[in-house]
Amino acid sequence: MTTIGVVALLLGVLLIVVEAHAPTAGALGVLGALMIGAGVWMLFTSDGIGQLIAIPVTAGVAVVGLGVVAVASRKALTARRAPVRTGTESLVGSDATVRSWTGAQGQVELDGGLWSARMEFGYDDSVPAVGESVVVEQVRGLTLKVRRREPWELPL
Repeated sequence: MTTIGVVALLLGVLLIVVEAHAPTAGALGVLGALMIGAGVWMLFTSDGIGQLIAIPVTAGVAVVGLGVVAVASRKALTARRAPVRTGTESLVGSDATVRSWTGAQGQVELDGGLWSARMEFGYDDSVPAVGESVVVEQVRGLTLKVRRREPWELPL
């Protein structure tokens, strides 16, 4: 019984580690916490200590483990819903200022850097003026696809 208890403990820890690296919305973490609780119960009852000690200790370990999994799962779900704050994806929707424009392409300033820009397809063919504010719609490599700000949009 002791060997099974140790195996259950190790399997429970392994499941929690797998949950940390491959989020399954807490399913493996809950199973891991329950396995750890079962392993503790088996270790206590195998040495003849009795169930007077085994049941409260097992329940305590299981409750603490489930609490940790619940908090970690909630944090992971919150992080998934958070907006992108870094990388090129964070530029979409940002305001850029036209620095120069010739024909269908030009340069815009965004967050202190100069970017190549093209007007987004479907908008009028007039050339944006220097200093005009445009909105980034898409990022392709080092080129921004931009559009003119609509009259109802407020500048940020």
